[in-house]
Amino acid sequence: MVVKAMVGTGLVRRILVDTGADSNILFRNVFDAMGLKESDLKNHQHGVMGLGDNYIKPDGTISLPICLGTGDAKKSVMADFVVLGDSTAYNIILGRKTINELSAVICTKFLTMKFITDKGTVGSIREDLEAAVACDNASLSLRKESKKAAGVFLADLDVRMEDKPRPEPEGDMKKFQIGKSADQFTFVNRNLPHELKGPLMDIVRANSNFFTWTPSDMSGLDPEVMSHQLAVKPDARPVARRRRKISQERADEVAKQTAGLLEAGFIKELEYSTWLSNVVLVKKASGK
Repeated sequence: MVVKAMVGTGLVRRILVDTGADSNILFRNVFDAMGLKESDLKNHQHGVMGLGDNYIKPDGTISLPICLGTGDAKKSVMADFVVLGDSTAYNIILGRKTINELSAVICTKFLTMKFITDKGTVGSIREDLEAAVACDNASLSLRKESKKAAGVFLADLDVRMEDKPRPEPEGDMKKFQIGKSADQFTFVNRNLPHELKGPLMDIVRANSNFFTWTPSDMSGLDPEVMSHQLAVKPDARPVARRRRKISQERADEVAKQTAGLLEAGFIKELEYSTWLSNVVLVKKASGK
């Protein structure tokens, strides 16, 4: 949804509230219009990944106050913004970290965002519908003109360190068994001091239940922690779908995948005479 809010010392329109964005994004043209200076920026070590894994180099970061609502029904927090040189249909993208700090809940059906105010009450703001339509139209125009432009304002804007190698074990590694069978093992550095290596191996063995050796060991989450249910209206009339035929190639693939899931213990066999869902196979880009 698109809203307006006080950012820094001025009112900023065309703020996209994006729960899929990891970072807050402030675009350079807005940075300059707000009268901010280059000396206000801090170095930003990470890049920003856009659509298609496009790497976007930020100009830096800056901390600014942001305020939703007015009067007694307002909420103010300090937010860190990543400054990008590209211009888009939006002035600011507000990511989920700041959304959480605002204790905000978004209802897309009613185009409303509710939040806990500074006084502990519940405040709300509605989407700037006129600005949202204008942003959509501008976004469509930019997509037609340049594929690169689309990679910015539709980006997931996830801050990652793609250029850093993953840590790998170093030194002379020694295998030691931590499970009941010989194939349940891990490694420890052979050259570690005995007073460090011994307790470390004891801790790993004591927590051997944290390791999964087969897919069936991944038992999932306890339903008391989290569960998923379909939001079906009690008065909804169920409709049975007829079985659809599939080619032999697809039928063989369904049988193969089903056998693998059964062997792993991820699914179990049930019998329903009527209520079945047709299997849908989609080819990947690799052709599989």
